[in-house]
Amino acid sequence: MTTTIIPTSVFADVVHSKVPQAQVATRIAEIGAEGIEIRREWFVESDLLLPLDQCRQAIEQANLAYTVYSVPASLWQDNHLLDQDILYRSLREAQQLGADAVKLSLGHYEVTQSSIEGLLASIDQFFANQDSTSSLQLWIENDQTLEGGDPARLLCFFEQLAILQAHSPLYSIGMTFDIGNWLYTGHDALQAARQLAPYVTYIHAKHSVQQENRYLTLPLPTEEQALWRQVIEILPNQAWRAIEFTLLDDTQIEYYNHVLRTAGRSNHTMDTTTDTAKVDKNELLTSSTLPTKSDNTSLDIVTFGEAMTMFVAEEVGDLHNVSLFSKRLAGAEANAAIGFARLGLRSGWASQVGADAFGTFVQQQLANEHVNLDHVRVDSEHPTGFQLKSKVISGDPQVQYFRRGSAASQMSIQNLDLSYFSSARHLHMTGIPLALSDTNREFAQHVIQHMRDNDRSISFDPNLRLTLWNSEAEMIQTINQFAIQADIVLPGIEEGQILTGSVVPEEIADFYLKQGVKMVVVKLGPSGAYYRSQEQEGIVPGFMVDHVIDTVGAGDGFAVGTVSGWLAGLTIEQAITRGCAIGALAVQSIGDHEGYPTEHELQHFIEHQPRYVSPADGIVEHTSSQDPSLEGVK
Repeated sequence: MTTTIIPTSVFADVVHSKVPQAQVATRIAEIGAEGIEIRREWFVESDLLLPLDQCRQAIEQANLAYTVYSVPASLWQDNHLLDQDILYRSLREAQQLGADAVKLSLGHYEVTQSSIEGLLASIDQFFANQDSTSSLQLWIENDQTLEGGDPARLLCFFEQLAILQAHSPLYSIGMTFDIGNWLYTGHDALQAARQLAPYVTYIHAKHSVQQENRYLTLPLPTEEQALWRQVIEILPNQAWRAIEFTLLDDTQIEYYNHVLRTAGRSNHTMDTTTDTAKVDKNELLTSSTLPTKSDNTSLDIVTFGEAMTMFVAEEVGDLHNVSLFSKRLAGAEANAAIGFARLGLRSGWASQVGADAFGTFVQQQLANEHVNLDHVRVDSEHPTGFQLKSKVISGDPQVQYFRRGSAASQMSIQNLDLSYFSSARHLHMTGIPLALSDTNREFAQHVIQHMRDNDRSISFDPNLRLTLWNSEAEMIQTINQFAIQADIVLPGIEEGQILTGSVVPEEIADFYLKQGVKMVVVKLGPSGAYYRSQEQEGIVPGFMVDHVIDTVGAGDGFAVGTVSGWLAGLTIEQAITRGCAIGALAVQSIGDHEGYPTEHELQHFIEHQPRYVSPADGIVEHTSSQDPSLEGVK
């Protein structure tokens, strides 16, 4: 059976310093992994003696079989000499932890200037005065630096090591092969796997992508031809495996741990007598935070609506004067689906697209973000919509839509697979599909009723688009008809005024709470949000940003952060803080969703970005201004 290890950095509450690493040992055992990877960088103490002891005790109490100690440091310094202090410190701490292996990077090793014999002699000297022979192994990882992530340098090191050990077997040194890190150093993971496979003892599995000038770490795509699966086929099957991307809850971690365990050539016919092998994917996906009648949820969240190809002006000015545009994806529900996927949630999007280049582009962009598209239908009779968006120095851009009669507006119950929706534990919807056509509204009503009947939770973002409706009165009546069927409603302060007739957040919330909604979150612009339920109310301050580039997509990002936190069982204040953070990140990027973060990026932003003051009157006064940046988070 394949051995799986779970690093503590997989847990969002460890990354966000909400719980110490020792506390997740029991959870890892319950998930079904055989071991834990303790990360040195996640200790906040300067003296590690006590936290290492606490981790060791917790690991023993959880009956985990294996421990890996990860140290973010390099063996060889810039001058190509061995850093003996780093080596000895890492070995001492690993022993204190009771680890089976300690993981370091190679650093500036050069075959003509660096001595492997010196490394082995130093290790021998470290263990020389100890009573018993240590089984502690040293594993060298390909990191994200040009020197430590150079496959030629790593291959040279392991080949020279093999020559030395062929004559006299010495200390055990293996390799940690990080699949995603090769992208950072510009090397091909498959080629590196073919070269380094004989030396690999441990595998870090993650999906890294490059987006403009930054790299993102994402959950493993489940497609059969995914890169990580191809790499697994090449590497030794007996190598330990670990997922290495941050996730929100333990059901997700259990699912991806199972996916990784069962991948590879020998696992297709694995022994089903063990408990781990018998894990059913459907059993892994039932949320402990949401009620459900069914055990067959294969998605965390699903949404539906129209996505369009968007052409963004490359120069400032009126659209009719612009000659150069760049092509991007647009659409509130598509934005949300992408945002949820980047945070590690299994996200699905249902729609129709035309049998045209724009439709192909929409599907490709969403597939690249690992959004499930099983309920996307190609309509050969109607086109995919598109839009033009101006470039502005700051604030709200000018947008022109070309969507009337689009394929998405033709969605109807004739092409509705309700089982797809109830395969998710949560439905997120907006008011935009309701404006597109009568058949869209009928489609939406069947979906929302089906989700209610199956005890799935529902969030609703009004996302008012008055120009799409026949009249304001029709818009208000229809939007409110659907909003009161949701568990959580997310209006902006100006939307609330249109929909309820009040500019007071408390009164806007009361309007929906009295009709059965469980929680109302009123967006107050960049300064934050007001929330209210039958049991509690409050204001969560927003995050300050230096420069607003593009506000479109900020409201969808707010919904992503708030709903994802709510689904993970966080307090409503913590959930809304996530929403405010993603909204603030979104306005600093061109494009509707380009600024949406991964879980790790989100936590880093929350920890380091300054916030507005929290008094209620200060926030409400701020939103009463005519600041154009409020438009994106209404």
